[in-house]
Amino acid sequence: MRRLLEKWRGSGEAGLMAAGLGTPAKLGLILFPFVVIAPLALMFGQAALDEGTLKAMLAGYVTLGVILYYPLVRLAGKSIVFDQVGRLMDSCMRIKQGNYATACAPPVRGEAGDFPGLARQIYWLGHAVAVRERRLNDTLVNLESAHRQIESSLDYAARIQRAFLSSPAELAEVFPDSFVWWDQRDVVGGDVFFIARCQGGVFVGIGDCTGHGVPGAFMTLIAKAALDRVRLERFEGDPAGVLTEVNRFMQQWLLLQGGGEVDDGMDMGLVYLDADDCSRLVYAGARRPLWIKRGAEVVEIGPDRMGLGYAKTPAEAVFANVPVALLPGDAFVLFSDGVTDQVGGGRDLPLGKRPLRQWLADTGDQPLARRRDALVELFETHRGRNGRRDDVAVLAVRPIALGGI
Repeated sequence: MRRLLEKWRGSGEAGLMAAGLGTPAKLGLILFPFVVIAPLALMFGQAALDEGTLKAMLAGYVTLGVILYYPLVRLAGKSIVFDQVGRLMDSCMRIKQGNYATACAPPVRGEAGDFPGLARQIYWLGHAVAVRERRLNDTLVNLESAHRQIESSLDYAARIQRAFLSSPAELAEVFPDSFVWWDQRDVVGGDVFFIARCQGGVFVGIGDCTGHGVPGAFMTLIAKAALDRVRLERFEGDPAGVLTEVNRFMQQWLLLQGGGEVDDGMDMGLVYLDADDCSRLVYAGARRPLWIKRGAEVVEIGPDRMGLGYAKTPAEAVFANVPVALLPGDAFVLFSDGVTDQVGGGRDLPLGKRPLRQWLADTGDQPLARRRDALVELFETHRGRNGRRDDVAVLAVRPIALGGI
């Protein structure tokens, strides 16, 4: 009987168990020979048998039933329960392994029993997950394509921004002992390095516009356009006058023509150096200070507490010029607040001005270009694993007589 049932079951997708039969059908096939065929045979054969033989056959039938009861129950249980549990476990394992493909159709909805219902739910669960996975993969492909396009656009925008702003190479041509560290948090950023030559001298400055990333980059274009709009020959020796004009232009473009919907602007430190006299400079600041390195001492010259282009800054704001006498070997530094505001260290605190002062005081007579590397190392060591907080721009110059521009 066991061999007969195994023959019914077959192997692979053939046979009874792969035929998609329900639980009642399987149970009926197993019990049919004993419940129907054997009693019919006895009933039709009793006329030809004597009473003793009939009783012996009935006793044998009962004895055989008792003997085969446990194997039949076990086979029936295995066929009805364990096989279906195994199928459910196989389905669950395929879903767990990420294989959502369905090798066969789901159980028929009208089939009774808990196992077919569970099998049907698992089938449609795998189907739903497979559909969502395909949609997610399509979305990821689209996102990857969009990401590449955005990266390409930002790289191109960065080239445009670098071409539009002043180049650090221009500073090196005028002041050999100098450096500019212009390092934006994102591909593009909101800090401005500015250098412009005029007939009698040169203007150099560092600007810190509102925002960073793409909005900050747009602000740098507006700020540079305002600086270029100023006729610098009218303001030789007068960086405060340049800041006043820049404030007027930026307010006109951002507040008046912009409909007053934005309140953005720029903080800036601007220095004028005479072409033939390296013993003095003139500084004007809009919320960005000037540092003078003199021997082992660092002197800070404070700015005006007004930004450029902001709604709170008066349209006719006047900035102050601060003449500064320089000694041989003196150097000056302008920087954006992205340096001092960077969070890091053991307690995740801003870098602050003290380490920056110490870095500048330790410069000595070393070339400033070499000190740039020390500044970058100081900044990155303090930052550690923290993300960049803001854009960074630092300008350092040790003036010499220019002998004409």
